[in-house]
Amino acid sequence: MEWLFTLIMNISLGSILIVCGYLIWKKQKISLIRRYHYKRVKDQDRKIYYAEIGVALIIVGLSFIFMWLINYFTNVSYGILVLAVGFVTGMFLFVHAEIKFNRDKF
Repeated sequence: MEWLFTLIMNISLGSILIVCGYLIWKKQKISLIRRYHYKRVKDQDRKIYYAEIGVALIIVGLSFIFMWLINYFTNVSYGILVLAVGFVTGMFLFVHAEIKFNRDKF
């Protein structure tokens, strides 16, 4: 029964992050994470900024889903490595976008 709880939690969290990433990337709703955070981003850079932030969230969300799939079907905890790589990659993209486009400390 433990696998059902982890399934629900990982799929839910992954889906929320993927949907938020999509809305930020394609619909440009950056206010889903913070309203004040894009004030210093130039108008011509906003699409790229939204894309990097959105893709970062999608990567982290997918890593939660893949972690559960790998752990469930292999009975080995290699899924945590997938989560770690996805989380580090997503955070790298997020921090890169903040430093490059926001020109301020976040």
